[in-house]
Parts: sequence; structure tokens; C-alpha cells
Amino acid sequence: MTRVQAGLTLVELLVGIAVMAVLLTLAVPSFQSLRQQYQVRSAGMAVYADLQLARSEAIKRNRAVSLCFTNSDSVDWLYRLYDSDECSGTEIESTDSRNYPSIHLKSNIGTKITFRPRRNTFFAGNITVKNGSYEMKVVVSSSGRIRTCSEHNLLGVPSSCP
Repeated sequence: MTRVQAGLTLVELLVGIAVMAVLLTLAVPSFQSLRQQYQVRSAGMAVYADLQLARSEAIKRNRAVSLCFTNSDSVDWLYRLYDSDECSGTEIESTDSRNYPSIHLKSNIGTKITFRPRRNTFFAGNITVKNGSYEMKVVVSSSGRIRTCSEHNLLGVPSSCP
């Protein structure tokens, strides 16, 4: 009678585990980098969407809408949309750093951006979203045009920054 082997020997099992360990040590660092890229892109696109919302709400309501920053240039940031020229009035929307942990947000425009119902000139600038070595900018032009860019080759984000 011949005996049929069903299963793995201990040596085969150990070799399989060793191969998996080597593959994981090579793959995990690239997943960390990919995770940071997606966090930056996600936070940057949220800022972009909220700026677009502020612009469209100003046109829809036929009055000024402001995006007001608190603790800009930190990891513990917050911004709110108000339906007024100042950082008061009815709050339309609010976003804070709890939704995007370890993301650093910095506005070089100041503490508020105000959109008016008709196109007009206001201070141009950008909002920078950063995590580790990855950075994305949301650029607001003096005419009110909003766009995104990154010099760190983030997936789906144009690479030409002013």
C-alpha cells in the first residue's frame, strides 16, 4: 500500500513564512507613502470643494460668502463658511483637522477669503495642505478662479504650481 501525503512539512511551512516576511518588508514602506499621498490629496480636494462651494453660494445668495481660518499653519486647524463679509453670521459648513489627522494646513491669503456674487479682484494666494514630504496647493487667483497643483507628483493633481 502506498501512503498519500496530505499537508505540508515543517520545513515547507517555514520557507513559505520566510518568503512572505521578505515580501511584506519590501511592500509596507511603499504603502505608507501611498497612504500619505492619498491623505494629502483628500484634504486638498476637500479645501478645493469648499472654496468652490463658497464661490457658488455667493452667486446663489447674491451676497458675500467668507471662508474663515482658525489655527492656520498648524496641524490643529479649522475653517468655516459664513454667509457674510465677516467671520460671523450663518455658518454654511465647517471642516477641521479631526477629519484629516496629521495634515498640516497653511493659508498665505490670511484668516479669511471672501467671495462676492460678482467677479471682482481680491488678494490672490494659496492654501497649502501637507503631510510628511507630500504637499498640495489650492490656488485662488485674483479673479476668483480656483485650481489645484502639486510639485510632488500626487496622483490626479496637476504638477505645475505658480
